[in-house]
Amino acid sequence: MHEWLNSGVIVHKGDPGLRMAFAECENLDPLFDGIAQLIGVPIERIVIDAERKGTRDYFNPIIPQEVKDMVRRRELSLDPIIDAMTLTTRINGLGRFELKDVSLGEFIILISCDAYSVPLTLADIAGGCEAVMGDEYSKVTYKELSPHVYEMTTMPSGFPADLEGRLERKEYHLREGDVELERCSTCGGPIEYSNFNWDLEIGTIRNAATGRRMAIIHPSVLDPIFEELEKELGETVPRVVVEAQRRFTRTGFHSVEEISDEGPFRDQLALRGMGSLREFRMDPRGLHLRLDNACMHLVVLGMVQGLFELAFDKKSSVDWELSEEGDLQAEVTPLFTQFLSESSPWASPGSLDCTTSTVSIKLLYPRLDRGYHHHQLSARLQVAYSITFC
Repeated sequence: MHEWLNSGVIVHKGDPGLRMAFAECENLDPLFDGIAQLIGVPIERIVIDAERKGTRDYFNPIIPQEVKDMVRRRELSLDPIIDAMTLTTRINGLGRFELKDVSLGEFIILISCDAYSVPLTLADIAGGCEAVMGDEYSKVTYKELSPHVYEMTTMPSGFPADLEGRLERKEYHLREGDVELERCSTCGGPIEYSNFNWDLEIGTIRNAATGRRMAIIHPSVLDPIFEELEKELGETVPRVVVEAQRRFTRTGFHSVEEISDEGPFRDQLALRGMGSLREFRMDPRGLHLRLDNACMHLVVLGMVQGLFELAFDKKSSVDWELSEEGDLQAEVTPLFTQFLSESSPWASPGSLDCTTSTVSIKLLYPRLDRGYHHHQLSARLQVAYSITFC
């Protein structure tokens, strides 16, 4: 179903243009919530519409056309298809479904348990319906029945005019690489996956070493969510996404040890399908990273920035470039802010290395938790001091 390329990329075997990722998923809903809080705009609708399209594309090549035709002619029940989709969902670590009610062509109601993400799961149900029925199921609702248990309903409707032609999946420029992951002789997947625990009964995957939950997700769907937000709200949105992930990382979800050694960090990024790490350096002066064939780059940036700050107990800024080919270069730099009053809207706590050097003070955006409008977030203050410490 999935193929691991030598470029640090995972693709869908039935549709090699559909990129996949094996990633931690417990940060997804906090990330979406954090972005919404920072920009002051709900993003759930955008998240659902993008994932819905991605799931439709995922299941389209899996389900034979003759089966779809038989269902649409009412010659075949939906039950075996729902069973197959539910099994795929559990294998991918996305949770499990139970069918509550269905009226072909009118609605489907499922009970979702242990969802990897509430809005993404709702979108997965809608996208699965679209793949089978050929109609768009963009009318969706959900309600919580108990902790981690939701009733989710999706119904067919016309595609909203304001989103027509948008939120399409991202196409990546995939190239050959030199990533070599040891493979299982039976299934052909990376042998490292033996260090993860698959529970097919409840539909979860957990890292045996960290306990964190994993899932096989669609970066080609998640990246367009952030691009759409940028179109709607301005060029500061990418920094807001990075900031939301940085804040979440600093809660302790990730460990500094994950990036302390370049070799294992490179292998873990490739295992997750996040790209091929070509350059990496981290010390108290900053962090440098070059990641070829990158995906979900804003999430990666927020993670490494947060881990740099945890490692050296410093606030930081991050600058990056993403080439048209998808190669990411990034620099994380410590902030030097003792010169500024905490009462200033530009100030945030930080620390200053006592070295003999020329210090460049770069504050890339105001404090994001003080209610500034999005266009103000792009303001920059750059002050250079020549300071000699005795």
